[in-house]
Amino acid sequence: MEAGDGMGRRLRISGTLVILGLLTEALCLVWSRPIAFVVLVCVGGALIGLGVLFFLYSLVSAGSHAAGSSNVAREKQ
Repeated sequence: MEAGDGMGRRLRISGTLVILGLLTEALCLVWSRPIAFVVLVCVGGALIGLGVLFFLYSLVSAGSHAAGSSNVAREKQ
C-alpha cells in the first residue's frame, strides 16, 4: 500500500465526518424542539470538529511520513 492510498482514505473519512455533521445540523434546523439546539451544537459540532481535526492530523502525519521516507531513500543511495 502506498502512502497516497492511506492519505486518500483519511481524507474520505474526514470528509464523511464533516458531511454527517452538516446533515445533522440541517436536520436540527427543521426540527422544532428545544432538544434540537443541543443536538445541533453537541452532535453536529462534534462531528464537524472531529472531521476537521482528523483532516489536520492526516496532513501532519503524511508530512512526517514523506520526510521519513525521503531520508530512507537518501540512506540507500
